[in-house]
Amino acid sequence: MRRKYFGWVEDPAAVEAVARTLATPLFGDTPAGTDPAPLPDHAYLWEACRRVLGNLIPPRDQGSVGSCVGFGTVAAIEHTLCAEIDSGDPDGFQPLAPEIVYAGSRVEVGGGRLRGDGSIGAWAAEFVRRWGVLERGVHGSLDLSAYSPKQCRQLGATGVPDGLEPACRKHPVEGIARVDGFDAACRALAAGYGIAVCSRQGFSLRRDGQGFGTPKGVWNHCMALVGYQRRGRAGGFLLNSWGGLAHSGPSGAGDPSTAGFWADADVVDRMLRQGDSWAFSRVSGFPRRQSRLERSKI
Repeated sequence: MRRKYFGWVEDPAAVEAVARTLATPLFGDTPAGTDPAPLPDHAYLWEACRRVLGNLIPPRDQGSVGSCVGFGTVAAIEHTLCAEIDSGDPDGFQPLAPEIVYAGSRVEVGGGRLRGDGSIGAWAAEFVRRWGVLERGVHGSLDLSAYSPKQCRQLGATGVPDGLEPACRKHPVEGIARVDGFDAACRALAAGYGIAVCSRQGFSLRRDGQGFGTPKGVWNHCMALVGYQRRGRAGGFLLNSWGGLAHSGPSGAGDPSTAGFWADADVVDRMLRQGDSWAFSRVSGFPRRQSRLERSKI
C-alpha cells in the first residue's frame, strides 16, 4: 500500500481572517445558497466534464509533497469550470496547475509563516480569488507542463514568481464562500460549484460495494467534493489526489473517477463543519479553442 501524503493545516483563526474580508462568507447566505427551488436527487459535476471534455478529468497525484490543499482547490475549480461551459459559458477549459495555488496560498497569502509542507484551505481560496489560477504549460522560464513534486515543494517555499502573478490575474475565481454542512454543499453542487473540503476525517482505501469509503483514522487532508446523491444512500463524492489506483473497489453511482470515493452524508456533514471548506464560482479568462474537427472545416 502506498504511503499517504496529506498537508492540510488546521487554523480556525486564519480561516476567520479570510472570512472577514468577504461580503458573504457563508455559501448558505448567497443567492445560490438561498435558492428556494427543490434540490435534484443528485448532481454529478463529472457528467459536465464528460460532456465538455469527452472524458473525466484525469486522476492527479500530489506525490510526496503535502500539497493536497492546492490539488483539492484546483480539482474543485476545474469541475466548476466544466459546469460553466456545459451550461453555455463561452470560455474554454484548460488544465490548471495545483502547485501554483499551493505556493500562492502559503507565501502570497500566508506570508511564508508555515514550515515544512502544508497549507490552509482558506488561504488557497483567498489566493484564487485575489490572484487567480494558472493553466498548465511553459510560462517563461518555469515549465509547468507536468507536475513535479520537487518543483512543487520549492514553489511552496518561495511562492509564485513575480513574473507569473500577472498571468494568474487573468484568470480570477470571481467568488468564494465557505460551505458549512451537507445541505449547503448539495445546494452548491446543484448550482455547478465544486467544493474543496479540508478536514481531519480519514477513510479506508477500499470502497464498499456501493463505492463508499468507510470512515477510519485521521487524515489532515483536502479533497474535492464534486457530486452528491440524496435518494437511496445519501452521500457526497470526494475526489482525492493520490492517483487513480490508491482506492480500490467499485466506483459507485454515476460512474465517477477511480481517484475518489463516496462518503455518507452524515460523514460529509461532519467534515464540512470543521470549518475550512470552500465553494468556487465562475472562473474567468480562458478563451474557447476550436477543436481539431472544427479547424479541419475551415
